[in-house]
Amino acid sequence: MSSLEVTFVTAGSTVWTGRAAQVVVPALDGSMGILPRMQPTLAILGSGDVRVIDESGRAEVFGVDGGFMSMDDDIVTIGVDSLHPATGAGSR
Repeated sequence: MSSLEVTFVTAGSTVWTGRAAQVVVPALDGSMGILPRMQPTLAILGSGDVRVIDESGRAEVFGVDGGFMSMDDDIVTIGVDSLHPATGAGSR
């Protein structure tokens, strides 16, 4: 089974790092799901929840107000200025 190598950082710390089955981000033009073996992608983030779903199906949910996400060769990098409480169900 393929997985994603995820690094999620703020300006001051690492938020989450590890392997994930899927990542969902609040792109400016709508929610975007990232899966293994996708085309390289770069997205500007809006406000909403970032969901990192690990290989066991457990989701970590983080609220963000902007930032970026890049994905290439199953390596996902998410950078945001700060976090706020998640708004959706399944919050950590």
